[in-house]
Amino acid sequence: EEIFIRYMNDATFRQVVSRWMGTEAYRRLRRAIEASDSDAAPQCDLKAVAGAPRLTLVEGRPEERYVTCVPLVPLAAAAGAFSDPQNTEAEDDWQWVAWQTERQLAPGMFVARIDGHSMEPAVPDGAHALFRAPVTGTRQGKTVLVQLRDFTDPETGGRYTVKRYESEKKTDGDGWRHARITLKPLNPEYAPMVLAVQNEDAVRVVAELLEVAERQGKV
Repeated sequence: EEIFIRYMNDATFRQVVSRWMGTEAYRRLRRAIEASDSDAAPQCDLKAVAGAPRLTLVEGRPEERYVTCVPLVPLAAAAGAFSDPQNTEAEDDWQWVAWQTERQLAPGMFVARIDGHSMEPAVPDGAHALFRAPVTGTRQGKTVLVQLRDFTDPETGGRYTVKRYESEKKTDGDGWRHARITLKPLNPEYAPMVLAVQNEDAVRVVAELLEVAERQGKV
């Protein structure tokens, strides 16, 4: 108790405490305002990112699309809509979000909600993430949205999953083919999906995951 009183009487210590209290009060007030703003927004489930300043629902005027905002779409809808990045047929039916990032936005990018725990802690259940389609270059080691045609995700039972991609290839005449594809979760409580691929169309890589709203940086 004497030590505590001595510190409280120290001018430098009081300044540090006062500065911390002011910063903490501002942080909490800003979080409350942002959460309130998201609750008042048009119909859009942004509960998973309430307080995350990088994701904001916007009008999405034609001149702003893929410049300052990207569409918010379900994962299953993305598989068809973004097979061709120039496809604009459904754009008028989409909701649009401004995503605060240092990346340059471009056609083929979209935001979608990811449900499930297999990619935690990097991708929390219910997180909104920024994707880019199509996937260019190697897919090896990337976190991707995959459409499963002959399989289902054991966690969700769905035909779409977000996992780390690895593949093993075999020579086939003058070329090569996938012998096995492994879709790896980050959460050690979930087992990898090891797929023996007989049909090249059985596993379709739709898009690459770039960023997640709840945490800064790449995934």
